Amino acid sequence: MMRLPVTTPALTTTGQIEDNGFRQFVRHAMEAPILSAEEEVQLATRFRTINDLDAAHQLVHAYLRLVIKTAREYVHYRISLPDLVQEGTVGLMHAVKQFDPERGARLASYAIWWIRAAIHDLILRSWRMVKIATTRMKRQLFFKLRQNKDSSALLTRQEAAELAAKFATDVETILEVDGRMIGGDESLNQPLLEEGEEWIEQIPDHRPNQEMQMLSMDRQKWLQRLVRNGFEQLNEREQQIVSARYLAEEPQTLDTLAQTLSISRERVRQLEKRALEKLRTFLLAEPAAQELLSPA
Repeated sequence: MMRLPVTTPALTTTGQIEDNGFRQFVRHAMEAPILSAEEEVQLATRFRTINDLDAAHQLVHAYLRLVIKTAREYVHYRISLPDLVQEGTVGLMHAVKQFDPERGARLASYAIWWIRAAIHDLILRSWRMVKIATTRMKRQLFFKLRQNKDSSALLTRQEAAELAAKFATDVETILEVDGRMIGGDESLNQPLLEEGEEWIEQIPDHRPNQEMQMLSMDRQKWLQRLVRNGFEQLNEREQQIVSARYLAEEPQTLDTLAQTLSISRERVRQLEKRALEKLRTFLLAEPAAQELLSPA
């Protein structure tokens, strides 16, 4: 499959990347043809059924632009862009390997989760605070703090209290993660790839654009289909309870359902709990859905 240059580009004293190989890699990736839905299904099917590695290579090559676009969102984490792209490409390869075209989603909607997960792991391995990122909550808190802090200064206790309330955790945890996170970030005004292009220019504009809106719509359709398939795994009574409790415009109480089904309120609660566990187990079998279902 597609590989980045083996060596990491060297930086000059001004921070400019000297490796022409990476520039060429980026240009090559951006020039790759965009696959139609039909072409994507054909390639993915060939890879899954006859292990056609050339088909897998074409899928990876076609979506390297998604890796590069995603990697640029993380350059302010003091990780070089080539390293971010390298790790994101590994995530893309995993996505291609696991992708099932028969589920109806486009590869981009599926791969974005693997790409981000790979980049997140790289960041957490690379930062000095890696020792405290041993729980899912602290890993997620690390990224939330990076997004919510306006400066690299240590938080005051009042600021920590406000963030603790916002993220449903305690003040000491916020202060601990913040203290480990503080470090001498490199200037965002250092040159990046081309003369005149600076790090700060690569920080993403979070306003919606057409490409991301289409990706979000595609992902939403995929999730709806996945939930629908999970719902079909429930028996008739479980479907009735879940529909009445969560899908109706006016959700029914346990007491109302108990009267309707001629069973006890406690039995309704037990059946509801069992149905939700079935749904969760079904959905967690899909790797791309795991991040959505994991507790914040």
